[in-house]
Amino acid sequence: MKTLFVLLSVLVGVGLMATQAFAFTCPVLIKTANESIAKAESAAAKITGEREKGRAMAIIELAKNLSKQAAADHKEAVDKKSAEAHYRGEANAKAAQALVDMVK
Repeated sequence: MKTLFVLLSVLVGVGLMATQAFAFTCPVLIKTANESIAKAESAAAKITGEREKGRAMAIIELAKNLSKQAAADHKEAVDKKSAEAHYRGEANAKAAQALVDMVK
């Protein structure tokens, strides 16, 4: 019985540490998305075609909005200790990253 209790305690401890590790991915994803947005903006500035440049700039604007929403979701997650808000923040940051990858 004592062995079972120790094993269960270790599993719970590892689970709690893993949960904390996942909570800190929002800022990294947001930072990566923002860096990619900056690179996409410089790439879009070099586009000569009016139609292609307009498309690129529209995509970049959408990505910026998603990145801002991801930052707001992360702030809400920290304030309210909400895992759901962390997941929304991560999803928005990944979506922003995917959009700007289309511009490059």
